[in-house]
Amino acid sequence: MPRLKSRIGAIAEFAVLSLTISASAEEPLVTDRPDFTESSSAVGAGVLQLESGVTYAAFRNASSVITAGEILARWGVLEKLELRFLLPTYARESGQGSGASGFLPTGVGLKYELAQGDGTGFLGGIEAALIASTTIPTGSGDFRNSDWQPAAVLATSWELAPTVGIGTNLGVARPADDRTRYATLWASVVLGVGLNDTMSVFVELYGFEREENRGPSTVTIQTGLVYLISPDLQADFRAARRLTDRGVDFLAGAGLSWRFGG
Repeated sequence: MPRLKSRIGAIAEFAVLSLTISASAEEPLVTDRPDFTESSSAVGAGVLQLESGVTYAAFRNASSVITAGEILARWGVLEKLELRFLLPTYARESGQGSGASGFLPTGVGLKYELAQGDGTGFLGGIEAALIASTTIPTGSGDFRNSDWQPAAVLATSWELAPTVGIGTNLGVARPADDRTRYATLWASVVLGVGLNDTMSVFVELYGFEREENRGPSTVTIQTGLVYLISPDLQADFRAARRLTDRGVDFLAGAGLSWRFGG
């Protein structure tokens, strides 16, 4: 079921956030969900951050997929370096008179901050980070994958105003589809607006050169809301729809993120 695996990868493995909202200006809570665009900062030395969620996605062939868990564990080993662990996510597909369920492959990675947006460093006022990751040959049932799926992302962001920011991603991956390995590129841009000290909204566009071997290009628009329950606990909500002939017809999700230590 390679096409389903590719679609779920786009939904669960790369569902991330670049918005920053917090009641504390010194130590804002920055998560890698719910938007697609990866954030451009690490969690900081000694911090463990858990980000989780559930997603429903419907496709034009009348099939649908539900994923639950989507837990990304981010551990700051240095101030500018974090290790990343994608824990098992449960998935259930239904439609077209058949169904499947199981766990998606796990993954590991790291994020390194290249610049912190303070005017120093070779990138000046731009905040930037480099992310390298791969799935591990794991999973269960129809979702089991016997190949490593490496990817790399350059994440950047700028502050346009005290409550307005923009983030971008440029990514490259070398996945395998039925043991045929191919290269693909993707890009995204997100605009975030802080409504108050605890609430923020975003809108973004993201597109893949292809989501499967010899597949078409896809573009998706997504919007959502982030609510800071406490300085270390955040809730999020999101919805997305395709702008091209192929891709997810409709997507909706919600999640929670916790920060420990630091």
